[in-house]
Amino acid sequence: MRVAAVGIGGAGGRIVERLWQDNERRETTYLGAACAVDTDTEALDELDALPDDRRHAFGLSETNGAGTNGDRTNGTAAIEDERLEVRRPIDQLVTSDIDALVLVAGLAGGTGSGATAHIADALREIYTIPVYCLSVLPAGRDDEAAANTIQALRALEPTVDGQILFDNEAWLGSGQTVDEAAETLNETVVTRLGALFAAGEATASDAVGQSVVDASEIINTLSDSGFTTLGYASQDLQADAGGGDGTVIDQLKNRFLGDNSDDVDEIEAYNAVETTLRRAVRGKLTAQCELDSVDRALAVFAGPPAWLIRDAVTDGRRWLTEELQSPEVRSGDMPTPDRDTLSVLVVLSGVTELPRLVELKTLVDESK
Repeated sequence: MRVAAVGIGGAGGRIVERLWQDNERRETTYLGAACAVDTDTEALDELDALPDDRRHAFGLSETNGAGTNGDRTNGTAAIEDERLEVRRPIDQLVTSDIDALVLVAGLAGGTGSGATAHIADALREIYTIPVYCLSVLPAGRDDEAAANTIQALRALEPTVDGQILFDNEAWLGSGQTVDEAAETLNETVVTRLGALFAAGEATASDAVGQSVVDASEIINTLSDSGFTTLGYASQDLQADAGGGDGTVIDQLKNRFLGDNSDDVDEIEAYNAVETTLRRAVRGKLTAQCELDSVDRALAVFAGPPAWLIRDAVTDGRRWLTEELQSPEVRSGDMPTPDRDTLSVLVVLSGVTELPRLVELKTLVDESK
């Protein structure tokens, strides 16, 4: 799935920069283009990986280029008279091969909270491709951050086709602050987004899956306005699996007689797929949710081709359908011939019961 990513505000810009770096490391790319827009010129200058022409300041008359200091009203004022100016650099990103626009914003800050829905609305005026938002939730119990987040979520709901949530609170280590854990947090979310958007973008014949996840399947899973959370798990595979007991004779057979080292034990492969899927679903999600409130799902299995046993993938999809009690579950595989890792990404969409959103709403109500 080819996407154009737009980072809004400080947190959004940093995540989009990491997406840019992740995309450049891949043989098959998913990021058609990327840019960052912010009211804080210093934060933009710190984005070393993004080229200069992909960083754009706005709202300078409102903020003097120093950001909004967490004031959502300032963030809204900064964008209201500059919707077209902000849209122009984004327009340059959208080419005919782009499947969707992805806005990325931390909703606790004034810029991300106040400007993101306005930017989404401006884009929806001219583009028919889906517009999604990665909405980053704050950590802690700060009243202003909670209020900014809840207001932003409500403003985004009618303007985007879906929101992928990432909850900083859930991913902080004991005693850590968001600033201290920023690198780990950004890497966590980029790993999951990269796995999602790269699905189905293979070009080499040995990297094409038996059941390819194309852009339309991702769009059908993400769209319908609601909230989405992502699960992910991976495990390293033994390099000598299926290759004998590692004796000198085995090594000579492999080298001179052409034994296929890709032959793996089917039971071992089956168990690996099943275990990794269950860890992805029942482990830590980007935002924790009640699984019985999930409306639709997508599972992407990635790993060496010999480990992606068709029956295991099919049974995994069947298990996920039963686990979620949802009839709308899609799945596909993404062979990665040069890697010794099996991973599963699970997209859970149309989620209605998210404990962290309840906590933030309660915090806002108590502060009134």
